[in-house]
Amino acid sequence: MQERRRVEEFVNKIICGRSEEVLPAIPANSVDLVVTSPPYNFGQCYANDPSGDTREWNDYFKSLNAVWEECYRVLKPGGRIAVNVQPLFSDYIPTHHLISNQLLKIGFLWKAEVLWEKSNYNAKYTAWGSWKSPSMPYLKYTWEFIEIFDKATHKKAGRREDADITDAEFKEWVFARWKFAPETRMKEFGHPAMFPEELPRRVMKLFSYRGDLVLDPFNGAGTTTFVAFKLRRRFVGVEVSPEYCETALERIRESERQKKLFAEGFKFLSPEPEILRWRC
Repeated sequence: MQERRRVEEFVNKIICGRSEEVLPAIPANSVDLVVTSPPYNFGQCYANDPSGDTREWNDYFKSLNAVWEECYRVLKPGGRIAVNVQPLFSDYIPTHHLISNQLLKIGFLWKAEVLWEKSNYNAKYTAWGSWKSPSMPYLKYTWEFIEIFDKATHKKAGRREDADITDAEFKEWVFARWKFAPETRMKEFGHPAMFPEELPRRVMKLFSYRGDLVLDPFNGAGTTTFVAFKLRRRFVGVEVSPEYCETALERIRESERQKKLFAEGFKFLSPEPEILRWRC
């Protein structure tokens, strides 16, 4: 069994390594919220991905299950996990249902399912299946799912003064159909499948408190960790690509530099964000 470390060793770290190897070292019952979107597994061009994002499906779900089991272990009772999943229109794999079933079998309690409406964004895909025929048409999705589960209890402990959601935000966001645009800067960050900052911002403000510890086991170019930093949450981001780890850290450091310039009395995040290299 891998040696457990103190949770402080992971706080505000971008960890370069595989979640299956990194997460077992994080202490149990130490994380407040998991926000993530796993690799799609339909041919996206991720950096440092030898599989080409096209793993055999049983292997893909087996790997995901190992990560979900560790997420359950490291979450505190009352902690939440929010998984963003895009439906597949061509492989007939109900990914969001299968991931939800995995989480239920592990012991998570179902809390909610949010539809993230992206207007006609996915209409750009040109696969039609059987054109103008009932033989085998493909249905296209203009939305993605956010599957939300709790650990052990539906009620989360926290101080009222650390809740930072406004009246207007709460009234709008408890309706489980969220409308906002997809990420438009994926080329800038060199990542083909990023969710926009608005997604983790809503999840964090609705389901966590300031000062909570937020984990993303598939951190990519660092949107989750960046938003956690901006919302004054502590964070742990795990990502196998050294390139994306550098991008994630630079996004936070640039934001810190801007705040130091324009915010009187601003203090750098403590502990200072850095990359922890596991096996990469």
